[in-house]
Amino acid sequence: MYINKAEELTCRYNTRNPETIAKEMGIDIIRLPYAELNGIAASIGEYKIMGVNSNLEEPLQKFVIAHELGHFVLHPQGNFFFVLRKTMLYCKFEYQANLFAVALCFGKKIARDNNVKSIITGQAKDLYSIAEIL
Repeated sequence: MYINKAEELTCRYNTRNPETIAKEMGIDIIRLPYAELNGIAASIGEYKIMGVNSNLEEPLQKFVIAHELGHFVLHPQGNFFFVLRKTMLYCKFEYQANLFAVALCFGKKIARDNNVKSIITGQAKDLYSIAEIL
């Protein structure tokens, strides 16, 4: 389901660029040098905003945007903070957003790979490096 939702967006907007898709969906993106956060997704009524850690390298910022976009698409009822530090314990919403982000950025074939599924609860930098290991 999460992979299919990502594929639907790539077809609808004719791109895998999560920033382009977010902007087309009317989601504002701000970049700030967060100390502990990689990203945040918040809805205030109809207004949607996404914050991304400006200290991250550009490819990782795009992945964080894809992750937060996953929350907007998959979990529209909530507000989320994408805090990835040293823990491997995530709720199912984080797993779903990670899987969505991998599918959006790299495609459904990579997202369905068993090796990928076994590491999508890892650090964001590890998730983004999936393309290098497959």
